[in-house]
Amino acid sequence: MNYMNQLNVFWRIEQMLNLTPSASYLYLRMLSIYNGLHWAKSITPAENVVKGTLKHGAFIKARKLLIDKGLIEYKSRGANRSAKYEIFELTDKRVQSLFDHSSDHTGDCTSDHTGDHTGDPYIRRDETNKDKRRKHKKRVYDQDSDFMKLAEFLQKQILLNKPDFKKPNLQTWADDMRKLVELDHRDKHQVALVIKWAQHDSFWSINVMSPDKLRKQYDRLTLHMQSSQGSTSEPRVSKQEDAKKKADKERSKFVLYKYSEAGNDLEKALPIIKDKYPEIDTPDKALRILFPERYLTAGGVEVGN
Repeated sequence: MNYMNQLNVFWRIEQMLNLTPSASYLYLRMLSIYNGLHWAKSITPAENVVKGTLKHGAFIKARKLLIDKGLIEYKSRGANRSAKYEIFELTDKRVQSLFDHSSDHTGDCTSDHTGDHTGDPYIRRDETNKDKRRKHKKRVYDQDSDFMKLAEFLQKQILLNKPDFKKPNLQTWADDMRKLVELDHRDKHQVALVIKWAQHDSFWSINVMSPDKLRKQYDRLTLHMQSSQGSTSEPRVSKQEDAKKKADKERSKFVLYKYSEAGNDLEKALPIIKDKYPEIDTPDKALRILFPERYLTAGGVEVGN
């Protein structure tokens, strides 16, 4: 397992997994411990070492979320022994399974509102709501429908990458495309461009394989597409911002690498970091880069305080 690869993939999927700041902090802390132990298959650190600045209750909730999301495995070994942890390597196959796992728990969104929790068992059992849904006449889309054309276009693009892709219900797909255009107010031509771009991207091509996923990730996809193509109304500003983001990312990588190289000893790593980046001249500034989640919680309150 490669530390920097694991970090880069985690940063890429973190928001899509809807992790809490505490869960992100705990995962990064465990990753750092793993790296310090030279990537043993499993680790058994004391709880106070794992949880860092998290209080016990926040730590338990964060750990459960990481387990539920399929990022780590946890096994208790009794009251007087440290628990056993395993972090899974974020390969393409593992990332795909994370999103599949998340979809299984979310349920299909049959409402015209993306915020509807139709996966809730109490709602599914509500016979009154079922009767109301039955009263709505189901839409049927013919081959000349723009929404059906978008559905078929997505299917064809997916088949280019995965010839054995299971044939979907194109009527359902067309209805999801209608929601994307009519309810989310997306331009049909732009939707087609986003579909084509996503299916040519190595990461998104395996994570957007239905209109429902396309709809959920649409804003993120358009931003990634614009970034990769340099598409913006103010190119100079975009290039400057892009350059700054790249520089910040390189700086973060360097700080993390030197921190890891020093055996997670910040006092030892700080002079080396400061030599390359003079602005990082205090432990607090280095910690803001190593563990940004501590400084980005709601209301400006640090995690654990």
